[in-house]
Formats: sequence, C-alpha cells, structure tokens
Amino acid sequence: MTVRVEIDYDRCTGCKRCVRSCSYGVLEWLDDAPIVANPHSCAACLECQKNCEAGAITIKVT
Repeated sequence: MTVRVEIDYDRCTGCKRCVRSCSYGVLEWLDDAPIVANPHSCAACLECQKNCEAGAITIKVT
C-alpha cells in the first residue's frame, strides 16, 4: 500500500487543523503553510483530510 498526502495550497487557509490532527507526525508547519514532512509515516487514517474545512488535504492510497 502506498499513501500519498497532497496539499492544495490555493485552498489552504492556514488554520493548522491538519497538523494538529495528525497523530503520526506526517504534517508539520513551515513558515506559513503545512508541509508533508514524513510521508512514509502516514497510516491513511484520514484525520487531516477530515479536519480540513477548506478541503485542501487529499489522501490517495494505491
């Protein structure tokens, strides 16, 4: 299983909910936006995607 976390920076409002909701340390805050710092740690729990009210986070599992 391969998990890919995608962030649509055009939609991101900078609320940090995605970073706070990630229990696996996949997302981190850098400057003024979230980044996918540890992509291999993603368990595809979808918490970051569910907590993003702007719809800027997409989890793709292949």
